[in-house]
Amino acid sequence: MGELEGMSDLVRTKEYLSSLPGGLSAYPDCQAKGVLVRMLASEEAYARVASSLPPPFRRLMEEPPMGSEWVPEVHFQALLYAVGDATEQDDDSILAGIRARDRRMFESPAYRILMQTPSPAALLRGADLRWANWHRGSTLEVEGIADDGVRLAIRFPRGLFDGLHLRVIAESLLAALDLTRAANPRIELREAGQGLVRYRAAWD
Repeated sequence: MGELEGMSDLVRTKEYLSSLPGGLSAYPDCQAKGVLVRMLASEEAYARVASSLPPPFRRLMEEPPMGSEWVPEVHFQALLYAVGDATEQDDDSILAGIRARDRRMFESPAYRILMQTPSPAALLRGADLRWANWHRGSTLEVEGIADDGVRLAIRFPRGLFDGLHLRVIAESLLAALDLTRAANPRIELREAGQGLVRYRAAWD
């Protein structure tokens, strides 16, 4: 796969792309909102390594899309690995800043109204529409709602989201719950497959 040339040091990036049918070209109907790339590019540690990344990722970091634009989901998910590999961060280190970064995005003027709700359950009751604001080609479904928790399922093309990405999604859900001042919010990954993941969100 020619697109993997120059990625010898980006081990996890290569592994992820090699697992997809068509690599970076996989699943063109799956897209991510440009603001997700912009938030990643705004991180100082990641911006410092942008010039060392292979062309597809360097372009995203140095000339990030407009917040309202759409980019291939595979490019964004691979970019998470690329900046992690380039900064020699393990998965836990990559995850460490995601909750705070997504909380800043949710609190920004562009998204504050979208994320305002009176309770954690109310926020997650509309999680399907909120997911669609940032992702195309995958779906989030609310499978059950109770006073102390919500069951969610995300369906996606095989391999689009792998183990790290599923943990990233959990951190994003926690960031959203933080906005509701939920007490001790928790996200439990209940089931994970090649095209389906189920979570249970809970709080005290």
